[in-house]
Amino acid sequence: PSLGNRAPVELFCGLPPSTPLSFCIDTKQQRIVEVPLRTEAIATWLEELRTSIQDMHKPMTVAREQQTLRNKRMQKYARRPNFDVGNYVLRSRVDQKHYDKLLVTWVGPYQVVRADKHSFAVRHLLTGEERDVHPSRLKFYADSSLAITEELREHVSAQGMLLSVSTLNEYRWNRAKRDYEVLVSWKGLESIEDSWESTQQLRKDIPVLLTQFAASKNDQRFLQHVTAAVKHRSRRK
Repeated sequence: PSLGNRAPVELFCGLPPSTPLSFCIDTKQQRIVEVPLRTEAIATWLEELRTSIQDMHKPMTVAREQQTLRNKRMQKYARRPNFDVGNYVLRSRVDQKHYDKLLVTWVGPYQVVRADKHSFAVRHLLTGEERDVHPSRLKFYADSSLAITEELREHVSAQGMLLSVSTLNEYRWNRAKRDYEVLVSWKGLESIEDSWESTQQLRKDIPVLLTQFAASKNDQRFLQHVTAAVKHRSRRK
């Protein structure tokens, strides 16, 4: 306001003022690039600027296109599923994580009912439940002519059965596993179906019952082993 809305260069030098966008710096050539003021010259200058930017990005664009083509060629040699809709497959189920490794169990069979672009829909034989599964988690079991027998249905139903412990009977030392095993009786099953289970597994499911069983035996080494395993489990929680 003190200069009457005039630029200092006008009043002291008698020169026309420049706009804030009259020049910019070319960092590559370290020189000032002047922006023309005439409309025709501005259009030409802008077109040259756009062309220069496109040329600058062209190597990256070409490299990206080449990588896309390489990826497509790799997909041609990718392993394709060896099953189709109507076939029976096994599904991998991750039961637990042990020392940063996944313990996988194959369960099923399931029937493939739909093939999507990146997954398959499979149906449970008993419940009819459908779920989407990645092809890498499926394995061919039988074609569509598989006979669904009563034995097969019983096998599938047993995969999701939860057993309850009836009693803990005996124990023994497994030298190969370096762990104690306990003979477990299961509720609802016959005595011939009793099974030897490791304390590493029982400490996760029945830590209190396992500790009481170890305390009832006159074996200090067995009790110390079980107590240490249960405490280690508690600290990890």
